[in-house]
Amino acid sequence: MTPSGSLFLDTTIQIERVVGSRARQAELRQLLAGRRLVTSTYVLGEYLRTLVRDATLLHRLVLDHEHLDDVMTAIARHRNKREAGRMLLLWANVQRAGVFGRSHILDMLEGYINGSLVSCFLTGIDDLLDTTGCGLARERPVAVPYQSSGVWYEGYELRAQCTRRHRECALAERLVEWQPQVRRLAGGLRDHAEPALARMGQLAADLDHTPDLARGRNCTWYLGDLIVALEAPPGTPIFTTNRRHFEPLCALLGKPLFVEEGITE
Repeated sequence: MTPSGSLFLDTTIQIERVVGSRARQAELRQLLAGRRLVTSTYVLGEYLRTLVRDATLLHRLVLDHEHLDDVMTAIARHRNKREAGRMLLLWANVQRAGVFGRSHILDMLEGYINGSLVSCFLTGIDDLLDTTGCGLARERPVAVPYQSSGVWYEGYELRAQCTRRHRECALAERLVEWQPQVRRLAGGLRDHAEPALARMGQLAADLDHTPDLARGRNCTWYLGDLIVALEAPPGTPIFTTNRRHFEPLCALLGKPLFVEEGITE
């Protein structure tokens, strides 16, 4: 039977669609075929500050090291292990494409950075919601001079953090509209055994009185899953690999969650 209905794709699924293993990408293509695919500019902002920014970091590592085995060592030693993991996914995707020489790898990474990763994000998307008006979703990498071993190259930078003082989105206004749901999440999560969910619950309680607290680091570090759960349209199942967080969020909000075996209400 041909799949039907809509799915809201979160950042984890969008990343897997682009740099997952051959088997996983094929699995997702089959799973998503025939469905109406929905995501948001908030998810795009998360994707930019994770996978796209990680491509700029990987590009610099290749500039820094003449030998490709040393690039792998540098990835393994990278302090932020989540960034390192995504850099490995990007590296594997380059190798999967049959690109092996250092100069050709740099060319492919530059293509990723200069638009192809964002194009892949948008491929097949039917509805790109702009519920929060995310400012980071409008950012793109910019070329900057980069020095490595005394030689100047063209590197890239991407702004990946907003600040509370500078208003560049409508998240606080949306949270006022979502106040009943925010209060439900605050009450249901504050004493959760999972520390990340308990932090979300406490922040949700604070947001009830001060919505502007959602801007800046709270938005990008702690509230991402909560915001995605709130902005997903009612009746459209959320598709994510992060069931640990989204199962309790969706249960409290009464929203469906797609878990590949089917849909849970």
